[in-house]
Amino acid sequence: MKNAQLLASIEAGSSNAGAIRASARSHGFSRLVPAFVVAASLTLCVAFGSAALADSALLSKSGTLYEVYPAKYGDVVPSASGAEARTPILALRITPTGSQPTVEVVYGTLNSNDEGAQSIEFDEATQTAFVVYTQFRGLMAEVHVAIRRDARWVEQNILPTSGLYLSLNPQVLVTRQRFIDFKDGRTVATWRSILSLVWWEEGGSSQARYAAVFVEDGVLRLDNIVAYNLNVMAAASGATDAMSLPASSYSFPALQRDPGSNGGALVSFANLASQKQTVLRITFPDDITPFVPEGATSAGPQAYARGHIPIGRSIGGGRIPRQIDTQEPVGTLISSTGVPTFYWPATSGVKFLRGDSDEDASPTTIALRPDFSFDRAITLLREMSSKD
Repeated sequence: MKNAQLLASIEAGSSNAGAIRASARSHGFSRLVPAFVVAASLTLCVAFGSAALADSALLSKSGTLYEVYPAKYGDVVPSASGAEARTPILALRITPTGSQPTVEVVYGTLNSNDEGAQSIEFDEATQTAFVVYTQFRGLMAEVHVAIRRDARWVEQNILPTSGLYLSLNPQVLVTRQRFIDFKDGRTVATWRSILSLVWWEEGGSSQARYAAVFVEDGVLRLDNIVAYNLNVMAAASGATDAMSLPASSYSFPALQRDPGSNGGALVSFANLASQKQTVLRITFPDDITPFVPEGATSAGPQAYARGHIPIGRSIGGGRIPRQIDTQEPVGTLISSTGVPTFYWPATSGVKFLRGDSDEDASPTTIALRPDFSFDRAITLLREMSSKD
């Protein structure tokens, strides 16, 4: 659907707006994501459901399992009753190795708004869990980050572009950067954690967006989170139009660690202004001393803000994969040379399409069997993608 039609539908409150919202839910918003019917076995059916691409669980180095999932408030707080007990929330289950699990309400989700598209990351250095999710407010939706550290929660919403908007399909990634900073009046080499967020924002100018949260010297910096339009970062901005492209071909930006950089990330996204799929290497300044006055022995908020400005460099690109037309979530694997490989579930297996394939190439299908799971197929795709 073209952007103008989308906004007109939302603004008018027409039946199309409901269809847009339903479509958004089918791409990761809904709390109850149906598994598809796979004839091979029930095991395949479970592994092959829409949740298969969601990063909603992780294992820390200590062996603690973290899982984020939709629940009712009464499931987490048995003493709740009535409407409060039936309120949908997101829950975080924490299972330390050899211990019983505990369950907590993800901060910011106990309200009348719907949440979904949940994803979790963990910073080993500061033992901080980051849960990113989308939250509907009427017909619009925005990205939120709930942060758990030392058994305490804080929550931050990422401001959207002004006007009408739908924030879709957020992804989250934590990297570590070696960094020159001040400590006790002298410069030191230290480390900081960078939480990268990327999502698709459908609105007056539909595009992928990026934001970062920093943990520096143990300090969580939430006072200056800026969302950047990736089209602008790629120096290819302008009017955007989906031009009758399937939403699944452009609305799933992807994040991946960049092992060739100092704490950087690779981002793959569709640029509807240039009509190209773009891969950016995103890094940050690794020395704060150039941002302080000469002779200074400490850095202030302005210096840190300048050190938080992302640097984007294009390393790859190609055609937007218009062949991807699905109601299922689309994952992306990014090679070190900037070639994306897109994959998504299908009733007959896992489909994938390389970003450097011919314009009229059909997606390739990897058939699943009881002894060849979805996860194994993705492992092989990752190995194939890394050989570029």
